[in-house]
Amino acid sequence: MQHFVQRLGALPRPYAIVLLGAILAAIPIVYSAFVGVLGPGIHPGFADKDFANYWAAARLVLDGKTMDLFGPWEIYFAHLKGAFGDTFPWHNWSYPPHYLLLIWPLGFFGYKASLLLFTAVTFALFVPAYRALIGDRSLVAWIAVGPFIVHNFWVAQNGYLTASLALGALALRDRRPVLAGVLLGLLTIKPQLGLLFPFLLLAERRWTVIASATVSTLLLIGLSAAIFGIDAWRGYVNDVLPYQAFVMRELEGTFLTMMPSVYGALRIWNVGPHLALVLHFVVVAPFVVILIVALFRTDSARDRSILVLIGTFIVTPYALTYDMGLFSAAVGLIATRDKSTWPEDKERILVLTLAMLLPIMMIPLGTVGFPPAAIIIPLVLFIALRDAGLSFAIPGRRDERGKPAMEASPAAASD
Repeated sequence: MQHFVQRLGALPRPYAIVLLGAILAAIPIVYSAFVGVLGPGIHPGFADKDFANYWAAARLVLDGKTMDLFGPWEIYFAHLKGAFGDTFPWHNWSYPPHYLLLIWPLGFFGYKASLLLFTAVTFALFVPAYRALIGDRSLVAWIAVGPFIVHNFWVAQNGYLTASLALGALALRDRRPVLAGVLLGLLTIKPQLGLLFPFLLLAERRWTVIASATVSTLLLIGLSAAIFGIDAWRGYVNDVLPYQAFVMRELEGTFLTMMPSVYGALRIWNVGPHLALVLHFVVVAPFVVILIVALFRTDSARDRSILVLIGTFIVTPYALTYDMGLFSAAVGLIATRDKSTWPEDKERILVLTLAMLLPIMMIPLGTVGFPPAAIIIPLVLFIALRDAGLSFAIPGRRDERGKPAMEASPAAASD
């Protein structure tokens, strides 16, 4: 305990505030989880989780009713009301058929046991993936992802899972390229989180990773079609995707406060969905160019990882707070390289502190009309670009350990 206090005292005070904020946010969340698990029946608040979709989908697979997921929304929602009662709030199914290959065993358990199992397993995947990528066991590394960990536990979403796939792929792309490609193939369950990975892999000439990701994706599509039927994919394209687009355009309230994109900010400011989407792409287009150029010109694999993880939440209009394990990991990568500048660089530390807190402060601030992510994420990207060097190729550049950058050139990264 004394050692922990000493480590905490050595941190910049804002980072200690992040830790305190994560702990304070976790207390009511953990308490409500205990009440929900130990109480009789399924409390409405405990049932009203995104995980309800995964459990219901797994049950439908085991009951031979997979197509009810990939038809009109009303058919699927009737199953949710049958499981949780007629007052169960609106939920919809939004995932491609190959996601079922990962979650169908959840149907063998009751809702509570299944939720606990899913959370524990996916968190157990997230921890080593993040550790492998960041390569730093310092306290600040885990403070950086603390608010994300707390938030995803609260919403009971697949944020731990998708983060483990993305971070694991980045960590393994050099020494285990085939496995890295498999992880990227699995990440296609949420394709909006992988938009920048092709540019990264091309910049680094990771041909084995590209081949593995391509083959893995095709195998997942083929296997899911063989098991669940080609009609599941037809239903996904014809019914699920259009309804999800409708949700993105029309849903309001808390949903909008959870979107870190420019599109989400504009919707909070009452801009219509069609105009907001057009303006989103107009605003992010220069960022896309900058990101792609940076990926091809920077010498450091670490910097490229950071740029991809941050840029994802600028480029995609549709990501949510529980997807931000990728962004939080990028903040952790930046923060752990800053130890020698902690006393001096107060503005940098302030930006990173706010970035760490984003997963737990977006909803309350968005509710009062202020979307913080639209400001903070570009600021973090600016820090990352500056760290990579304004010319993206600084002779003799040293990393945070005083050693040469991980790679001499993108060509050196080829498989």
